[in-house]
Amino acid sequence: MVSCRAKRAKLAAEAAAAAEAEQLKAVAMEKVRELQDELQKVTDKLVKKAEELEHFWLTAFLKHPTLGTLLTQEDQQIFRYLDSIHVEDLTYPQKGYCITFNFKINPYFENETLSKTVDYTDEDLETTCTTIRWKEGKAPPAISAIPVEERDKRLLPFITSFFKWFGYAAEDTMGFDQDLVGDLIKGDLWVNPIEHLNHEDEDVKGDDEDDD
Repeated sequence: MVSCRAKRAKLAAEAAAAAEAEQLKAVAMEKVRELQDELQKVTDKLVKKAEELEHFWLTAFLKHPTLGTLLTQEDQQIFRYLDSIHVEDLTYPQKGYCITFNFKINPYFENETLSKTVDYTDEDLETTCTTIRWKEGKAPPAISAIPVEERDKRLLPFITSFFKWFGYAAEDTMGFDQDLVGDLIKGDLWVNPIEHLNHEDEDVKGDDEDDD
């Protein structure tokens, strides 16, 4: 029969082994986080350099398989003035993020920055957006101005402009329980936009195209 002392020794050894395993796991997780942080720093530096390229964010958007479908020809012209995109996680207890688009002075609107905050609360999803101060005659047309036969070719509410995203609640942007557009920008495009530059080339329509 195993003595009580032997049982206690066995339990103590098992507890020590479990504690050591947890400690090793914590050290490994910390190393992973450090590597992820270093990788993100390298990616950020590459993106910062890449942003010096002409129309970098326009190209990255157009080559994204989903986001690229949301840009109208007029949106593409506006995106030529897009300097950078920044994503910031909200602080606890909020569970979302804020996406900020930074623009050069442009002929379309007065704002230099456009932001949208997406907060995944416990019971609902809340969004707050910059009010775009469109210059005279530059605001996107009403959906009613789009021919009926053209309306089913684009996702609501982006029939007239991607910039409608700044003025619509999440339930109007492809999902009742999430902001899919915001999630794609945060979790895919912004994390490594350079990756999308390697996708199959697509035409970037604009004034600098050669006319046939």
